[in-house]
Amino acid sequence: MFASFRLRFWRIAAVAAALALGCWAGALARSAALSRPASTVPENGVALPAVMYHGLLRDPGLQGTYVIDPALFESDLVYLREHGYTPVHIADLLAWADGAGQLPEKPILLTFDDGAYNNYVYAFPLAQRYGMKIIVSPIGCWADRYSETGEENAAYSTLTWERMREMLGSGLVELQNHTYNLHSAENGRLGSGRREGESEEAYAAVLREDLGRMQERMEAELGAPASCFVYPFGSIGEGEEAIVKSLGFRCTLTCDSRISYITRDASSLFGIGRRLRPPDCSSEEFFGSYLPE
Repeated sequence: MFASFRLRFWRIAAVAAALALGCWAGALARSAALSRPASTVPENGVALPAVMYHGLLRDPGLQGTYVIDPALFESDLVYLREHGYTPVHIADLLAWADGAGQLPEKPILLTFDDGAYNNYVYAFPLAQRYGMKIIVSPIGCWADRYSETGEENAAYSTLTWERMREMLGSGLVELQNHTYNLHSAENGRLGSGRREGESEEAYAAVLREDLGRMQERMEAELGAPASCFVYPFGSIGEGEEAIVKSLGFRCTLTCDSRISYITRDASSLFGIGRRLRPPDCSSEEFFGSYLPE
């Protein structure tokens, strides 16, 4: 029934990335948060590395840029524990920014985009085994489709709302908004980015309808809307951050590969950078080239 949908699940990110590097690059406007240089360290700033994962599968034939071996994710967790890093949720960052909580000495975000079912099969048990928090950002239309069919396959399906509720109940998994149905590179739009020539009013209407719909679905299925918006493909349209803020989001995650520095000023939680975790290097190599010394 969803054969073409299944194929698109693992390929769309690579297609969109290629588009973004090519003819799309000139059309995409970067937000002020993205233009923040990585070397800028605000007074009393806290270094916040963030890792971007997608799928986890054991079959080497299915691994690639956006799918890594679960054993590699486990190795990452062991490395972080041995080097004193503590994964946190967006809720922890917001509490800290509001003066109502404390952060660990070395916080880090472990994020999973798209909400693949294999996150439940592999990442969730490992998060439980090591007592480490992860953040999963599902796409609403996919969650609705697979919740309707009940189909669960680690190779292609996505999380159902029932599985998300189970993960949420553990206290180790946080769920955030990755759009309801804007995770594509079609009809002149890359993700939630702005189409060339699209009016400000029309663009705002698109975002309010789609992101608002996902917020409503999350509240209905999970008990609360998301506090953070995760940009699909890292594509940020002109004026998008202001629209996102107007919808009540207090944080955004990008695909900008850098260390972010956050402060008690809540505005520092917009435009947080993340580094994609590749499948072809060890935990020591990956984190050694990324984490602050």
